[in-house]
Amino acid sequence: TVVGFLGVLALLVLVNVLSLGVMTQPELAGLQNPSLASVLEHVVGHWGAVLISVGLIISLLGALLSWVLLCAEIMFAAAKDH
Repeated sequence: TVVGFLGVLALLVLVNVLSLGVMTQPELAGLQNPSLASVLEHVVGHWGAVLISVGLIISLLGALLSWVLLCAEIMFAAAKDH
């Protein structure tokens, strides 16, 4: 858990710091969400924005699935207990 937390924290810091190395602060402030897609598009081209957008869609679908399963598990546990 601690290693996972530190890994995610390192990724968060790297994304924020490296974005400032690629674009200026006023440019970053004017980006639309998801802003990392625009930064990656600036660096590698259009496929970078597509990559981030697809990753965002997968992440949102995973979060939706986990919430649905959590709600179903609560009802299943209550039904199992009679």
